[in-house]
Amino acid sequence: MTRKNIGVISIALVLMLGFGALVAVPAAYAGTGKPAPKAQTSKVIAPRQALSPADQAKLATLKTLYKQIAETARAVHDKVKAAKAAGKDLSAFIVDLKAVQKEATHRLVSRGVMLTEAERTQLEAMQSSIRALEQQLRTLRKAKADKSAIDAVKAQIKTAVAACNAFLKTVRTTALTQYSARLDTLIADASAKLAFMQGLLIRLP
Repeated sequence: MTRKNIGVISIALVLMLGFGALVAVPAAYAGTGKPAPKAQTSKVIAPRQALSPADQAKLATLKTLYKQIAETARAVHDKVKAAKAAGKDLSAFIVDLKAVQKEATHRLVSRGVMLTEAERTQLEAMQSSIRALEQQLRTLRKAKADKSAIDAVKAQIKTAVAACNAFLKTVRTTALTQYSARLDTLIADASAKLAFMQGLLIRLP
């Protein structure tokens, strides 16, 4: 498959790091060799039509939760730093700290639409599959495998990329047509993350 045919999966991975700052980095995309697309901001994009008072309140709640998550992430970072400086054993918290970094601190944004946890998990699985296929293709080329074998993997990559792009399109369409319900889901996701991080902050030495 040529670079042009593989195309770009246009998503951005937005990480809320321990310092509480928002740093945007490009997510993995389908091996085009092209410069990664510019990262999008982490703000939640509202539909063009006017929001109802109820949805405005939900959006305000969500923004507050994200702010609290960022502040708690910074507090966790500072407490861990202080504990390490004091020589305290943090081995019992390794799994939870990794979860804070991987699960509780980042936001996936697809063309301005904030992804829910379920959507993020599905998208990551699709990306992982694409990366595995790309690695398989590189291995076959390096081994100078038969053209038929290489073409078969190229076809699989093309299909996987098309499925990923179709998934992102569906997510965006659903998000804009069911905006209020999406806000409810995002609030629930953010509330669970915040509760987990606050609990970890209390338990840290």
